[in-house]
Amino acid sequence: MADSFGQAFLGNIFLFGGSGVDVFFVLSGFIIAYANMHFLGKPAALPVFAKRRLNRIFPIYWIVITGFLILMLALPSFYRTHFDTSPSNLLSTYLLLPRHIMLNGVSWSLTNELFFYLIFTIGLFIPKPRYSFYLLIAYFIFLLVFAIAVPANPDRNAYLELLLFPMNLEFLMGVIVAVLVQSKPRFNPFLMLGLGIAWFLAGAVLHNTNVTLIGPASNQELSRVLLFGVSSFLIVYAVVTIELSRNIKVHPLLLSLGDASYSIYLIHLPIVSAYFKILNKAGISSPALVTVAAFVILLLVAALGIFVYNYIEKPLIKKLNKIY
Repeated sequence: MADSFGQAFLGNIFLFGGSGVDVFFVLSGFIIAYANMHFLGKPAALPVFAKRRLNRIFPIYWIVITGFLILMLALPSFYRTHFDTSPSNLLSTYLLLPRHIMLNGVSWSLTNELFFYLIFTIGLFIPKPRYSFYLLIAYFIFLLVFAIAVPANPDRNAYLELLLFPMNLEFLMGVIVAVLVQSKPRFNPFLMLGLGIAWFLAGAVLHNTNVTLIGPASNQELSRVLLFGVSSFLIVYAVVTIELSRNIKVHPLLLSLGDASYSIYLIHLPIVSAYFKILNKAGISSPALVTVAAFVILLLVAALGIFVYNYIEKPLIKKLNKIY
C-alpha cells in the first residue's frame, strides 16, 4: 500500500504485523510436538511422520508458487519481484532451501518450518523421550547464549545460519508448551494470558516506535523473540490450558479461518501487492477510498483462502495421506 500510494494503512498502526510469524512459530512447535509426541523413540514412525508433514507443506505451496510465477512472467507490471528465474534458484524455491530468492515473501518462514520438522525427526531415533527433551533444552540454551554473544553475520553459511537462527527458539518454546500442558502443576492460565497479551502489546508499541531490547550491533532476531516470541509462548500456553480444562465454543467462521490459515498465508502477500498496483493504475488515490479498499482486500483474501483450503488444499492432503 505504501509503495503504490505513498501512505500507510491506518497510520502504520499495524507495522508490527510481521509478529504473526512469531505466533505461528510458537504455535507450530506446540502442534507438531503435541500431535506427534507418541512417535518419539520410534524410528519406524518416520515414513508416516515425514509423509504427513511434507504433504502439509509442499503440495499447496507448489500450486500457489507456480501460479504466482506465471503471473510474474505474464504480467510483470502487476507482480514483479527480485526473483531469479535461474534453474538453481527455481530448484531452491520449490524445495524451500535456505536463502532462496523469494517469489513469495513469506516462504523464508517455511524453510524454518521444515528445519523444525528435521529437528523433531531426530527425536524419533532417540530411545527415550526425556532424552529428546534434554537435547531440546540444551539446544535452546545454546541458541540463546549464541544469539546474545555473537553478532549476526550475513556471510555465514546458509545452512549454518539456519541452525543458529534465533527465531528457532520460538519453535522450541512451542514444544515446551506441549510438555507443560501435559504435566502438573499448571500455572494460572488467565494470569498467563493477561501477562502474554500485555507483553505482546508492549512489544507492538516498542516495535512500532523502533525500540529494541538489545543494541543494534546484536542479533535483531533475538529482540523479536523477546518481544513477540515470549509473549506468544505465554498466550499459547494459556489458551491451550483453558481449552483443555473446559468446553469452549468457537464461532464456525473463526474455525474456518483457522483451518485456512496456511492457504491465506501463502496467497495474501502477492494478491495484496497486485491489488494495490491495479488501484494505482486505475487512478484511485483518495486516502479514504484506499483505506476502504484495504479492508475490502483483507476480506477477499480471507474468503479466497477459505475457498482454496476447502476445494484444493484439504482434498489434496486427504488424498495424498492415503497414499503410503
